[in-house]
Amino acid sequence: GRRRPALPADVRAAVPLESGERLLAWARDELSGGHVVATTHHLALVDAGGVLVWNRPWHEAESGTWQGESSLLTVTWVDRGAPARWRLTEPSLIQQDLRERLQASVVLADEFRTAGRRTVRVVIRQDLASGDLLEQTIPGKGVDLSDPLVAREAAQRMARLRSEVGR
Repeated sequence: GRRRPALPADVRAAVPLESGERLLAWARDELSGGHVVATTHHLALVDAGGVLVWNRPWHEAESGTWQGESSLLTVTWVDRGAPARWRLTEPSLIQQDLRERLQASVVLADEFRTAGRRTVRVVIRQDLASGDLLEQTIPGKGVDLSDPLVAREAAQRMARLRSEVGR
């Protein structure tokens, strides 16, 4: 196979690594000229000037989708912030590592449909750096988590997950 391009030194220097953390994969974004960098604990974005834009732990990412025909990688976030989108034309392990790290961060998950047929996910995730467990309730489009019925169902399902992980 083709050799993957080396990570430029300025990009490498911009991504902070905690003890025990290592680089897994990276790719150049054709849209911005920046680099997307996956580590064992974080997903980072470094701009074309070699400046760190953000460095987010894996448990903040909800999903990654790869569209082969357009070479677009999209990452959506648990906090419902704007998705990150990159055009990655060189072959990269980043899609594979993204999927693997997201899965590694999910300890247990459950989902249910609301009366309006919308989906709510309750998830126990692991901070891959510290090992701490975090609880996430992720509403689908149009779901109101303050609706008492939805809140109650989410709380019951979270309690069940919590007891499964012995919390």
